[in-house]
Amino acid sequence: FCRCPDKENHLDTCSANYQGSSGGMEVAGVKQIFDRSLSNYGVRYTKYLGDGDCKAYSSVAESRPYGENVEVQKLECLGHVQKRMGTRLRALKQKNSKTKLRDGKTLGGRNRLTDTVIDKIQSYYGKAIRSNNTSVEDIKRAVWAEYFHLISTNKDP
Repeated sequence: FCRCPDKENHLDTCSANYQGSSGGMEVAGVKQIFDRSLSNYGVRYTKYLGDGDCKAYSSVAESRPYGENVEVQKLECLGHVQKRMGTRLRALKQKNSKTKLRDGKTLGGRNRLTDTVIDKIQSYYGKAIRSNNTSVEDIKRAVWAEYFHLISTNKDP
């Protein structure tokens, strides 16, 4: 679907080949790539590295492009995992901006959950996963260690 203002003059050469939402285009594109990989290139993509959007992966997994016996494994991009952590913490801070905690202060503000602290949490979270990527239990332990490190003080280590 061409949106060019001069589309009448180049319809015969226009390369626009999708009409619909951008999310739908991603799903259709990924599915098409997997569907034609064997016939065009003689390869099977057995791993899918995505941005966390489960619609695109689900489309590929459900279509079983290489038959019932070949499963496509989903991998997560760590950068997107870190970003989602930060996004959720920022949303939590925003949602609870007026709520007082047990100490009478809000979640955000000085010496609290600031954007700088959230950036640090994201960074530590990614480091914990990268450094312990062979075991879910090790990742869990490392993430909790980073959390306790972040909340510790000289007064209460």
